Amino acid sequence: MSGTHTSTPALAWREALRALEARAAAVFGRVATSPWAMPAAAALAVGAFFIALAGFDRLDRSFENVSTARAITTESRELRLALIDAETGQRGFTLTGDEQYLQPYTLAVARLPRIRSELARLTSTDSEGRALFKSVEANLDRVFAHWAITIEMVKKGDPLRAQAVIQGGRGKLVMDELREDVERLERLHESRFAQFQEGWRISLTLVAAVVICVILLVLALFLLLLRYSARAIETERRHAAYSEGERERLERAVRDRTLELSELASYLQQVQEAERFNVARELHDEMGALLTASKMNVAWLLRQGQAFSPAMREKLQKLDGFLEQGVQIKRKVIEGLAPSALSNLGLTSALEALVAQAASTAGIKMTFTPPTDSLDEPPQDVGIACYRAAQEALTNVQRHAKASEVTVELDSSPQWIELRIHDNGQGFRNVGPSKTHGLRGMRHRALSLGGTCVIQSAPGQGTAVTFRVPFSPRGPE
Repeated sequence: MSGTHTSTPALAWREALRALEARAAAVFGRVATSPWAMPAAAALAVGAFFIALAGFDRLDRSFENVSTARAITTESRELRLALIDAETGQRGFTLTGDEQYLQPYTLAVARLPRIRSELARLTSTDSEGRALFKSVEANLDRVFAHWAITIEMVKKGDPLRAQAVIQGGRGKLVMDELREDVERLERLHESRFAQFQEGWRISLTLVAAVVICVILLVLALFLLLLRYSARAIETERRHAAYSEGERERLERAVRDRTLELSELASYLQQVQEAERFNVARELHDEMGALLTASKMNVAWLLRQGQAFSPAMREKLQKLDGFLEQGVQIKRKVIEGLAPSALSNLGLTSALEALVAQAASTAGIKMTFTPPTDSLDEPPQDVGIACYRAAQEALTNVQRHAKASEVTVELDSSPQWIELRIHDNGQGFRNVGPSKTHGLRGMRHRALSLGGTCVIQSAPGQGTAVTFRVPFSPRGPE
């Protein structure tokens, strides 16, 4: 039970701390993304800079005041010591007349100009101190004038008179006033020294507090920035992982869909070829029989020519010509649907016949180059794919190339069959995936058999088509 009571406040404290951190991060995120964040940060930095600058300026002035007060106090003490030395030397010389006792007085008199000059400089900016120092200077002049008179009397051999002047008490009164002025000057600047020192300490404390606050604020902002950046990076990483997963999923879906479409296109091509063969067979068997029978009947009627008038005989001859044209059209259609040369003579002969027919139709010089070695007859789908590719390429040459010469080459190996068609026509600029259905159909035929179809062209440089398929077809990769 005691462990439960102990852990519950700790858990509550940790939860409160997490909530506070989350709220601080949220507030920092809103502030960081606010358009006023940069101006506010700049204003805060400028304000902290000016506060620190003012504090340092006050520290500098306080230090100068402290130094000035300390220097005035020191020089005042030096003045008192010089006065003591001068008075001692003056009295000793007056009493004894011995020049040896006059040495402290002489040294003090030599030090006084520097002390007076330094005190005058230090009190020049202080009205109260300057007034006190003027009183000190006046009494100094009076005292030293009094001391100079007594010393002069002793030097002239009249020590009794000098002692009488000293005992008269006037010099003592001036000396007492001088000491009092020096002490007041010293006390004034000692109190100021204490005040300036206290102000300096307060200024230093204020500057230190401002600097510490700025450091703590910067540290807190830095820690919040780190936490916010870490959370932003983690969020970005999760989004990237999610995007990557979605991209892979879409790529799989596209690949699957592309494979389905490719399989469907291959199936449609197979169905199309099968339908072509069926239609060709029907035309050959049914229409061919009808045309042949009709032509035989017309020929029989023409042999019975004496029974018909010339006009009737002319009509029968025209009908025989029409039937012959129908037979030729039937053969051309059948060859287009299912080339008989391909099934009867093989791929090489079929391509040679196709090139010769295209050359005679288009009036273009076309050259066919068969394989150097004897070609084993490929499977039917490979052969029809090569034949259709050559048929499509030569059709495009006749329609668009404006070429004067075409070369068709058939090459083979135990693994591959390669068909190359090159023309010297006008070419075209787009060498990427073609926008024409015919060239796309050529590519799809090659890909469906596991091969490739490369089309290279440039304006004014003709077009080269390389159709390469495996001898034994395999599915598309």
